[in-house]
Amino acid sequence: MSYNLSSSVTANQDQHRLRVGTVGDLTTYEFELNPNSLSGIPLPKIENVEVTRATLDGEETTALRITVRNEANVQYLTDIRVTTLETNFRPTSGRVPIEENRRTVLVPLDEEPEMVVAGEVRLYTGWVHNESRISDQVEFEGTVDGETEVWDREFEPIQIDYANRDVEEYQYRNATVKAKNDEIWRERLKPVAAVAGVMLVGILLVVSLLSRRR
Repeated sequence: MSYNLSSSVTANQDQHRLRVGTVGDLTTYEFELNPNSLSGIPLPKIENVEVTRATLDGEETTALRITVRNEANVQYLTDIRVTTLETNFRPTSGRVPIEENRRTVLVPLDEEPEMVVAGEVRLYTGWVHNESRISDQVEFEGTVDGETEVWDREFEPIQIDYANRDVEEYQYRNATVKAKNDEIWRERLKPVAAVAGVMLVGILLVVSLLSRRR
């Protein structure tokens, strides 16, 4: 007779004590495991990130579709934090249900649909400003109607000073993508500038005619 005790083991701890009892008998086992080793319990990872268009709360918005993979028969209390050039989103749950091995969440972004979206996604347990055993981070760049490029990054905790409100909040920076978006804005404003120029010429012409009549 055998039992699967995976769901009874807290995989983000190194030391464990397990008590197994039968009628009239009780045995205690103490053991250690290393979840970071290849022989340990698999840890959750960010499997995919995609910039997309979604309807959330009845409104169409730019969003990030994030898939977390968890191959272990253990439920981890993981959180996801997204930071982009325009978005600093509060943590959202990245917990994968124990009966499944993947979970996909949609995170709304502040970027407009025409813009190039670049940023970071962190998966962690506990607090984002601390090192945690479960920690994964990727960086990405993409558009709602195009491809999203994703690459791995070493996990970097976000330093947050909760006691000092004068400390600047962490902000993702990407000068290359910012320059691309600035150019998109300039192209968008060209028709507006042209219309404004025509209107200005018309106003000056009217003023000139009225001045001559006087």
